[in-house]
Amino acid sequence: MKKWFLIPLLALPLVFLTWSYLHREPKTAVAQIKEVKKFVYASGYVEPEDFVLVKSEVSGIVEAVYVKEGEKVKKGQVLAKISAQELESSIKDLQARLSLVEERLREDSSYLRSLKEKVEASELQLRQAEREYERRRDLAERGLIPKEQLERFKTTYEIHRREYEANLSQYRDAIKGLQTESKSLRAQIERLNAQREKYLIKSPINGVVLSKFVKEGSYINHLSQENVLFGVGDPSRLEVVLEIDEEYVGLIKEGQRVFLSIDAFPGQTFEGTIYSKEGQLDRTRKTLRVKVRANLPPNTPAFATVEGKVLVEEKLALLVPKEAVKDGKVLRYERVRSVEVPVKLGGEYQGYVEVLEGLKEGDRVILR
Repeated sequence: MKKWFLIPLLALPLVFLTWSYLHREPKTAVAQIKEVKKFVYASGYVEPEDFVLVKSEVSGIVEAVYVKEGEKVKKGQVLAKISAQELESSIKDLQARLSLVEERLREDSSYLRSLKEKVEASELQLRQAEREYERRRDLAERGLIPKEQLERFKTTYEIHRREYEANLSQYRDAIKGLQTESKSLRAQIERLNAQREKYLIKSPINGVVLSKFVKEGSYINHLSQENVLFGVGDPSRLEVVLEIDEEYVGLIKEGQRVFLSIDAFPGQTFEGTIYSKEGQLDRTRKTLRVKVRANLPPNTPAFATVEGKVLVEEKLALLVPKEAVKDGKVLRYERVRSVEVPVKLGGEYQGYVEVLEGLKEGDRVILR
């Protein structure tokens, strides 16, 4: 008898453990309303707000560089000079020709004086021939000389008249030609001087030479993508340039807050605001540049590397852990039972998913 009662007593713990296993409370989580933030991550760099890359409009060898990095410059200051020997030689030739033309245009020049003397001499001969002809004509009208004699004087007069007119025309044409040539030469010199100005590389703004990419003797091809000689800007006014991946461009707007970390200041975060974005993508990099104004330390170096988080969404949302959702449904736990509930989901936020429909705050869901 003792042995018969021993068996159920030994089985009781096993039955209890089995019942406890089958009826243990599942692992659950509570649907909660929390503030959620969605960020777009981007990388970039610091640059002065007023920053320009100085390029050359002409090709040639760099003859001289007049500035160094860190030097303050003024707008219009010459930073470098590209050799323009052929151009300058052409200008000298044109100036020499212009000097000769201007010399000939002087009233007392030997060239004009000789032409003028011809005009004066032929005019004297014309006046003499005219007086002779008029006197013979008067005599012929009174019948004192034959008509043939009058015709000879008339012919002589006409010859001197044509000679005078030819010399006068030659004189006037010479002056007009010299004036036209002078105007043309001046225009050519002016054009070449303007072209020569392009060989002087000037700063387009007041600022500091932040980068120098050229040295004396370098060859510059103005059609090349590498045609960058200097970077000039004002380091006292800095901004951040971020490059946004193409797939996130539609989320970016002016006025959005940005949280920045700069390699030069490890462990620190700076806040800024997007104030500008470019109108087109960089086709090579598949990114869009945006500009951020931020309160950066005064000793922030230009072109320091920056990592940025753009806050594109901030709201209150009903959240449950991702592992509570399977195939668009959750198991809502109701103490003695679980009910499968279809849910409409929103975005994901660091291991949680937003529930738009199907649950309310405080609902408990089973983690699967």
